Amino acid sequence: MTCTACWAASVPAACPPDAGEGAQTRFNLNTKAMRSKSFYLKGAVLLAVASIPAMTLARDYRQPGTLGEGTQVHRFVLRDPATGQAMPGARYRLFLPGQRIAGVSPKSNEQDSVIFGVTDKQGNTVSVRMPRRHAKEKWILNPIVGEGDFGEAFSMRGESSNHPVTGMAYVLDLNGGYLFCNRTDSHGYTYYAQSHKAQTISLDYTFSGLQAGEYAWCRRESDAITALPAGAGPAAVFRQMLASYEAGKNEIGADFQARIRRKLIDLSIASRDDKQLDIALGLAPLPKDSLNEVGYALVDANWMVGRGMAMIDEALAHTPDNPYVLDSKGWALFRLGQPAQALTYLEQSLAAYGEGTESNLGARVEGLAHKGEVLMQLQRQDEARAAFVAAHELAPDDEKLLRTLARLEVALP
Repeated sequence: MTCTACWAASVPAACPPDAGEGAQTRFNLNTKAMRSKSFYLKGAVLLAVASIPAMTLARDYRQPGTLGEGTQVHRFVLRDPATGQAMPGARYRLFLPGQRIAGVSPKSNEQDSVIFGVTDKQGNTVSVRMPRRHAKEKWILNPIVGEGDFGEAFSMRGESSNHPVTGMAYVLDLNGGYLFCNRTDSHGYTYYAQSHKAQTISLDYTFSGLQAGEYAWCRRESDAITALPAGAGPAAVFRQMLASYEAGKNEIGADFQARIRRKLIDLSIASRDDKQLDIALGLAPLPKDSLNEVGYALVDANWMVGRGMAMIDEALAHTPDNPYVLDSKGWALFRLGQPAQALTYLEQSLAAYGEGTESNLGARVEGLAHKGEVLMQLQRQDEARAAFVAAHELAPDDEKLLRTLARLEVALP
């Protein structure tokens, strides 16, 4: 287990002031919903989570034209939030919160009609007819990045003013997929990020903005990634990003370089390409504080588990009482077919948390889910159920827990 993974299970409802230092936020986006997630910004680390259903469906993008009913016609120009330039032939998402549009059925459990379309040669959306006029600022219009029938956009607002945070540089990072940079639009929105399958997406933001060279590199990389053929897999994204990294690493700082190298590791794991993994790990020595994170990523992917275990063992040698590393060790042993030994480490990990805190709630829930699965493998069904019930009481909506229960066909009261 990694610290990122443990934070990810908690979704704070609010965050801080309208100005200040930088911040990084990771979201697991729930792409079942067409609504956008709003978060209030603080100058502190914030994590939130949801999940993308493991499905692949074709998105139907509407071509330029007219839809809806009524005398009032609404049409908009899609613009790149960073440059202000119109975006011809670009995909977009358009909706009016709380309003239905004739001929566009809302998804189940939602009240508003959402239009997915492609702009015309001037960057115009479809024309939408409505019975009455709705102000332009009421509509939500997002450019789209990525492929797939599920996705999410994020709305950034100041806590004290509730005003949109506009023009803020951000990085969208889809696990096993693209790295994308832009700026929030006049509503405080990011691009609408899409995926074909269950993934985690992180949103990194900073009030002072990325360094100029880093933002320029990331924008070029974003353009290159979006220009890849539809359906390009993680191996193709890896090759593109590696070439960009080698060509432009002198423009970016050490921390951002490390971020890109970590992304390359994730891409190699997603494509299960051992040669790409060797390349990514060979770009620079892996820092001690990253050993557990990378080792756990390999173990959790159930790929090259022995190599992941070696990294976790090295991390454990440095921090033998770290509950995150102890959990990783237990999970690795389970993946290697040693459930009895795994249980020992998982119990040590859970004990190391003590009563726990809000910041490690997700880690404790995941640890209990790991323990429950190991106990089921050991045919200790009652104890397994007790672990799952304890996890459910801590966080009944935790996505990782719910997926584990569904996969193991465990029903809780």
